[in-house]
Amino acid sequence: MGGNVMKEKLTKILAVCFSFIMCISAVTVVSAASEHKGIDVSVWQEDINFREVKDDGIDYVYIRAGEGTTLVDSKFDRNYRDARREGMKLGFYHYVTARDTREAKDQAHFFYSLIKDKRQDLRPAMDFEQLTGLSKKEANDIARVYMDTLEKLMKIKPAFYSNAYDCESVWEEDLTKYPLWVADYGVERPYSIGHWKAWSGFQYSSRGSVRGIHGHTDMDRFKDELLITDKEKEDANCTKDGYLSYTVKEGETLRDIARKFDTTTRKLIKLNHLELIHPGEKLIIRK
Repeated sequence: MGGNVMKEKLTKILAVCFSFIMCISAVTVVSAASEHKGIDVSVWQEDINFREVKDDGIDYVYIRAGEGTTLVDSKFDRNYRDARREGMKLGFYHYVTARDTREAKDQAHFFYSLIKDKRQDLRPAMDFEQLTGLSKKEANDIARVYMDTLEKLMKIKPAFYSNAYDCESVWEEDLTKYPLWVADYGVERPYSIGHWKAWSGFQYSSRGSVRGIHGHTDMDRFKDELLITDKEKEDANCTKDGYLSYTVKEGETLRDIARKFDTTTRKLIKLNHLELIHPGEKLIIRK
């Protein structure tokens, strides 16, 4: 009997241990599932084969739209078109060079002018790392004005890109209302995210190798917080003068939708940069 009791106790202990391990595994799977493999690209990656990029397991991409107030990335339109065609989740970032709040506002307007009519899944991001010669107060004032201006224009909360050092030493707590995309290379996790409670994007390498890209590229892990919500998309589309948002229904064709809104398939294709449509996809339609 003593042996049977011991076996019974051992069985219960093993069962508890197994349940605990399964719970930990489930948590790990859920946690991993909320992160997505991504890259960010610009003219420096030259001509990209996004079909090969996607086949290499990359689903998310940030594309540089421009820099400052006048420079448009020469690969901006091509990267956008080709990434869209492959069905990748995409967003845009802008390299900010402002030296004062007036320039910050002008540069936010410039970024908006580049991306306002393009379909995007990821929050527009400010890349403000050119801080030499600015005081901490000046840098924070510029960032605040830029982000506030962009949010009002887009009707979407933008993302805040920064390296880990600036997170720790420069950015103030009120800026944490914006999702953080942090850069820190060669580590499993950024050494600092400053006042932020968590990161939403993590750029962990500038020397990544991905099929479809010649040379090195930035490598990222993106969380769902960087995705633009359906509510934000609707608000952004519906508040643009003369536009509305429409969700494609099962079995609908582009011709059906064009007839419904008294427009043409050609206009829908041009406005939405379409190649194919899928049920649940949101289209922008001119009223």
